[in-house]
Amino acid sequence: MSADEAATTGGSLRSGPSVDPAAAAIGCRGVTKTFGRVTAVDDVDLAVRPGEWLSIVGPNGAGKTTLLNVLNGFYDPDEGDVYLDGETVTDTPEHYRARAGLGRTFQGLELFEEETVVENVMTMRAVKNRPNLLSALLFYGAGRRTEAENMRRVEEILDYLELWEYRHSTIAGLPLGVRRRVDLARSLALEPDVLLLDEAMSGLTFDEKYDMIRFLSDLHEAEELTLVMIEHDLEVVTAVSDRMVVLQEGGVIARGPPEAVTDDPEVARVYTGVD
Repeated sequence: MSADEAATTGGSLRSGPSVDPAAAAIGCRGVTKTFGRVTAVDDVDLAVRPGEWLSIVGPNGAGKTTLLNVLNGFYDPDEGDVYLDGETVTDTPEHYRARAGLGRTFQGLELFEEETVVENVMTMRAVKNRPNLLSALLFYGAGRRTEAENMRRVEEILDYLELWEYRHSTIAGLPLGVRRRVDLARSLALEPDVLLLDEAMSGLTFDEKYDMIRFLSDLHEAEELTLVMIEHDLEVVTAVSDRMVVLQEGGVIARGPPEAVTDDPEVARVYTGVD
């Protein structure tokens, strides 16, 4: 690549989103989040197109998980706005965003350790359906039909993610690879249009990582699910992503096609520490 080509590419990688965040499947404009004197997310603009697979990468402490926490409502931004399917959701609680089609997996696996796989996934159907309290308690009429439909949907998800043999196993006794699939199953129980993935492949073996990529790729292609993924494995990112965004010290330093971003000298410097 010539010096002129590198300069042109570098400039495009450091431009803003090509889609208006307010018109994206999920996006934010001017989002800043601080904790005391630490600015975890610094004036970030992000726009993810419907059906796109966007990966967010960067060194530890770059603000990646904090940005996801702002997008799904766990944190309120100090400045800026968040958008979901063209609607402003900056002040909308996370459970309402979940009902509006936003799913989330967690690096730390927020599972109920002493409950079974089926019970863990079924809890998310209650978030999705908002059952009437009286009918749920008495378990009749609409409540009974909703419960049956929820179980049918949960069984479909468990079968799809090859979790059927574990459905009555408690979470505490399961290996990490299976637990990560249960976390994904819980998110899919919300029937999301957008899924935020926080290091969903962290700690997995090669075979487990391959399976996770296979499941996510099928969802992305067959269901046109919009994916926003935090991942440290750049080989995985470049293989599956439509675009990638690089964060450093809370700010975006590059965005664009994976091959162009990974070839960028500034991105290489962030990862290697060598100019």
